[in-house]
Amino acid sequence: MEKILRKFQTQLFGQPVEEIEILDDQSGTTRRTRARLRLNDGQELSVFIKRPSRSLIARAFVAVPRLSRAEVGFYTELRDQVPIATPQCHGAGHLWRGFIVVLEDLTDSGATLRSSTDAITADEAASLLASLAAMHKQWWGRTESHPWLARNPQRELKLGAMLSPSLCRLGLWRVGSAVPDSLRQPISRYARNRRVGQAAMAVGPTTLIHNDCHPGNQFVAADGRPGLIDWQLCRAGPWARDVAYLLATSLEPETRRSAERELLADYLNQLGPVAPTVDEAWLAYRRNVVYALEAMLVTAAVGVMMPKSTSLVLVNRAATAAADLDSFGAL
Repeated sequence: MEKILRKFQTQLFGQPVEEIEILDDQSGTTRRTRARLRLNDGQELSVFIKRPSRSLIARAFVAVPRLSRAEVGFYTELRDQVPIATPQCHGAGHLWRGFIVVLEDLTDSGATLRSSTDAITADEAASLLASLAAMHKQWWGRTESHPWLARNPQRELKLGAMLSPSLCRLGLWRVGSAVPDSLRQPISRYARNRRVGQAAMAVGPTTLIHNDCHPGNQFVAADGRPGLIDWQLCRAGPWARDVAYLLATSLEPETRRSAERELLADYLNQLGPVAPTVDEAWLAYRRNVVYALEAMLVTAAVGVMMPKSTSLVLVNRAATAAADLDSFGAL
């Protein structure tokens, strides 16, 4: 990593890097390194660096559907146009052995980061939904200007049709009672007919979506704005994917049950004239909770992307939402 930083030091920071201190180095879906740098002019800078995981399984999970293309594309082409707080990017690109994304270290910027098992309040959800509505409205029906946003979903459909049955089966086995027995057959049936289910979720115009809004990818900037990290799954997709994913994984079931209709209504008001009707939106929301549950089960199945204890919490939240909302029935 030090060799890479020194090789591209001028492109990244505009000057040579004199010293590099590694503060933290972890590997999950990707390898994530925090480092403190001292630049040639004496300035000290803390950075967060993403690159391919140490795990071959995780590398394949990122490389086969080309998720790094999405993250590099977001930070080099879209980041400055998005009305959501995101880390400053010093540089991002593809290398012959993978990719690298060099971001500001949010822990040094006064931001408050969340862990994946945190539960947010209804007010915090409303704040993030307002930012998502602004982004969705801005990109509503306009994603064709960046064709790569549509390519990843097509690859995922093909890979998902092949892999979802076995991954969901393994995920269900690993999470045990976190998923109620009443959902096990519907999950398996969905996985075997994934293309049909995905088509039902994707009804309507596409927009730019984050596609992975669980609490561990959320933060609150120093100025109070809600923010999102980990844009490797961003794509052209249905607005309800972000809304359902956020509410199903980030709220405790009691909070979600009492607030979800009002939160959805507020989101639709923020969306403005392009918004679907309340009935259309409620159906789309119910359907897209299935994706949140599938994503958490696949994460549990792969095993190296998130600790099991964390997966159990998120799977249980998403499964409870799917049961409450009869999400499989909505498909």
